[in-house]
Amino acid sequence: MVKARDEEFRKKTRFVIKLGKVLHDCGATSQRVERHLTNVTHLLGLEGSFLVSPTTFTCAFWEDDELDQFIHIERIYPSDNNLGRLWEVDQLVENIAGGQTSFEVGTAELDRLSQSPANYNVATDAFSWVLIGASFAALLSRNASDVWSAAGLSLLIFLIAQIGGRQPRFQPVLSILSPFVSGIAATGIASFGLNLNVPFVILSSIIVYIPGLALTVALSEIASRDLISGSSRLVDALMLLLKIFFGAVLGMKVAQLFWEIPAVPADLPATLPDWKTWPAVMGLSLGLNFAFNIPWRKAGWGLVSAAIAFGVAEAGASRFDMIGGVFLGALAVGLYSNLFARLTKAPASVLVTQGIVLLVPGSKTYMILNSWISGRDILPGVSGFQQALMIFVALVVGLLFANALLPANKSL
Repeated sequence: MVKARDEEFRKKTRFVIKLGKVLHDCGATSQRVERHLTNVTHLLGLEGSFLVSPTTFTCAFWEDDELDQFIHIERIYPSDNNLGRLWEVDQLVENIAGGQTSFEVGTAELDRLSQSPANYNVATDAFSWVLIGASFAALLSRNASDVWSAAGLSLLIFLIAQIGGRQPRFQPVLSILSPFVSGIAATGIASFGLNLNVPFVILSSIIVYIPGLALTVALSEIASRDLISGSSRLVDALMLLLKIFFGAVLGMKVAQLFWEIPAVPADLPATLPDWKTWPAVMGLSLGLNFAFNIPWRKAGWGLVSAAIAFGVAEAGASRFDMIGGVFLGALAVGLYSNLFARLTKAPASVLVTQGIVLLVPGSKTYMILNSWISGRDILPGVSGFQQALMIFVALVVGLLFANALLPANKSL
């Protein structure tokens, strides 16, 4: 009887450990992973304590005596956002809790989900990178040459990421190599007399690497006093930003050996229509749907989240200022996501991420860094460090107020 009880205990703890690792691999924040694992542990009739950070995973389990613990410690690595799989894993846990799926079947299903391929093929992934780069450029520039150049270079960067990502030794330098190649290519294109904002085209082509979302998550965790995880994410995001900027500068310096680097034109031709903003927002959101591996049948909810975030932020900025607009946009998308989670029992973090990613000032941080180093602004009016910092704070505060006013009643 004691042996059978021990075996059951082991099965349950293995399930929780595996669940935590899968959630981390999906990009769930440390706070949400810890809360979710605590809830699942109680659901399975156990007690547990968890400490999760971007690089460590520690679990402690017990039944009756808190001092008689089974402890699991593992080193893990920061991961990308796979929100589609996160949604599926959350639904699996809901089915186990509701009795629709047995624990044994759920364990096997978790193994399948952890090894399942992405929802989209390589061609769709390539299209998403092109769409993200072109849409970001169209959102901030009215020059069609910037947009087309950003789209072409985004495809080039995707090919580099695909080829280099297959070699583990090249993975740490991809965030340097990609902007390096983009810097050479963008300068070469401009040397043919095409009116381009070269630094902006480089930024647009590598926008998928810019850690704006990671910076927001880091500050959010620090604000919630999750200091270990938040500080680790902040350092990692800042280091990534410096690597990206170094690669872009190095690429432009190498290009200078072959071509004269054109100055940023003071007044680029405005060849895009005035109504390009909303198509650019929807294109950017759709591209992120693919990049986040969101199933096509659920993509509409993310588009609505993006529209709410951007629309409310724009309206708030026209009535107050940019910082007030971002606060209202974050508040609105947080309330929408939490309401959606309450009504559908889906993870609120999926829609929150899809919404606030349009508001995070990661690109602005890159532009400020460029202004500090080169003394030139990539775009007019985006060189203020104080403004970028306050936008990050406004995002975090907006989400905190949303969770206080309308809790999601979900740990993910």
